Amino acid sequence: MERINKFFRILQISIIIILLIGTGTVNAQVKRKHKTVQHTIQKHKKIIRSKKTAPKKSPTKKTVTKNITVNKKPGVIQDTTTLPEDINGKNFTVTSSFTPTLRASSKINFSNSAALPAVEKIPLSYQIPAQNLTFTYRPAPLSPLAANIDTAIVWRNSDFVKLGYGNYSSPYLEGGFSFGDGTNSAVTLYAKHTQSKGNLPLQQFAKTDVDVSGTFAAGQNNQIDARVYFNNNIQYQYANLLPGVAYNKDSLRRRYNDFGIKVGLANKNTDDDELNYHPTVAADIFAGNRGEKETSFIIDAPFSKNLDESFKAKLGITADLTRYKTDTLSTVNNNLFYISPAIQYNISNFKLNIGVTPSIDNSDFHLLPDLSLEAKLKDERFIFQAGWKGYYNKNTYRSITAFNPWVIAPNDLYNTRANEVYGSFKGSAGDHFTYDAKLSYVKYTNALLYLNNDINSSEFDIIKDTMNDFKLHGEVGYNTNNFSLFAGITANSYSNIKNNDKAWGLPKMDITGSLRWNIIKNVLVKSDIDLMDGIYYKNITGETKQLKSSADWNAGAEWSIIKYVSLWAQVNNLLNNKYQRWNGYPVIGTQFLGGIIINFGQFEK
Repeated sequence: MERINKFFRILQISIIIILLIGTGTVNAQVKRKHKTVQHTIQKHKKIIRSKKTAPKKSPTKKTVTKNITVNKKPGVIQDTTTLPEDINGKNFTVTSSFTPTLRASSKINFSNSAALPAVEKIPLSYQIPAQNLTFTYRPAPLSPLAANIDTAIVWRNSDFVKLGYGNYSSPYLEGGFSFGDGTNSAVTLYAKHTQSKGNLPLQQFAKTDVDVSGTFAAGQNNQIDARVYFNNNIQYQYANLLPGVAYNKDSLRRRYNDFGIKVGLANKNTDDDELNYHPTVAADIFAGNRGEKETSFIIDAPFSKNLDESFKAKLGITADLTRYKTDTLSTVNNNLFYISPAIQYNISNFKLNIGVTPSIDNSDFHLLPDLSLEAKLKDERFIFQAGWKGYYNKNTYRSITAFNPWVIAPNDLYNTRANEVYGSFKGSAGDHFTYDAKLSYVKYTNALLYLNNDINSSEFDIIKDTMNDFKLHGEVGYNTNNFSLFAGITANSYSNIKNNDKAWGLPKMDITGSLRWNIIKNVLVKSDIDLMDGIYYKNITGETKQLKSSADWNAGAEWSIIKYVSLWAQVNNLLNNKYQRWNGYPVIGTQFLGGIIINFGQFEK
């Protein structure tokens, strides 16, 4: 019980102490409030006195009236020592000319997010002028030795020299150099010389060719093509010559010099709506060592323009003028004029060309057809073509001697007119195999035949005749990165020859083949073959004979030993087949050639 009584006494004392502490705190707060109120009342009194004595300055000032009542609340302990006795329990008015307010704050106004751009492709059209020049380097085909010397491939390097030597006293020199930047100008210089001397009397050949071709930019949309060339070809009439007999070399020499120039203008921008054009002007001077002289002047101006997405208009204008004379012959003119208007209809897998070719061959007018169609099948891997076309083979003394250098200088010149109906197809199988085949029926007017002269069998007369030719041509090829194989065949069946028994001098079948193979990185192996059936001729008694078929097989290799230098070797006429392309003129036997190639174009790389 005593413990309980002690506990209650301690509890009472604790409560009293808490009450005393709370009362002191309340009294301190009341004193602070009384001081604040007293300060506020004194401030308001000063304001009231100043307002009564101050004049009115502006009617725009607002008056704020507040009623303040100070009462003594019962039951609340208040400290009234700071308040005057006369205001306790009274109402009074405080007037103020200034009301403190907060300035309106700046608020951020949120708007809807910006709309996303419409997903729409805006068509943009650009007209960028073509900058690159289009040019093709085409050296003249060379076959001076009656044996093909590596003519299946054109040398692709920019600057090179190829030197060599072989049996039959056969030096070999070839070089090519290029200049320009390829955009504003591109010039190529090509030169070649080769010669040989066989075992038969005056079985000698020499040929030199120099060709300079260039393409130059002429403004943003045009380019100028130019070519200058010179050819010198020397051979002798060695048919039927006997060993050990001294012959007059000058009387048997057949030398031909050819100099020409060609200039053209072409547009580079070949847009669908543009007029496409490529007019050219060419001049050629050809001369033989027996007083033969020939000059030719050629203007060729093709134009084309797309009328819409499907139709194209084409027009070609050609004037080919030739003057030919000899020491014993007055001037002979051989002029050919023709125009070639046509309309071409072209859709995705079909093309149709409808045109005609009005022509004047010397003084004779002929209207030639120009009809063709092309259809693409099986994703363009198979293309069928057919047509009916008329055209001319312009015969000049220059073109005749390029085909047969032992002809007698003609007394007149005639152009061969061809009327051809054909059908063909071409395409590819897979990524590497290609094929092409054409079957045609051609009617030739003024076709040229070559027959041994009755008096001097080492020379050939030029005979013109009319005949038909049922012709088949086919090609197949297989190409990969380091291997290519090509084979072709041309078969002719001549019929209805008007004035002759045979197509003298013309082969009936010709089969060619070519192989290129990079066996290893720096070694290239190549091979060419040409098979030809024997042509018909007449012997000295006038009997019709046929030469033996020919087989000319060549093989060679190139080996790059260092970066700039390669070695080359070639064997011509591997089978040592001394066939005769022309009656009385056998070719030389197996020929070995070898040398070095220096590629200057790689020194800057």
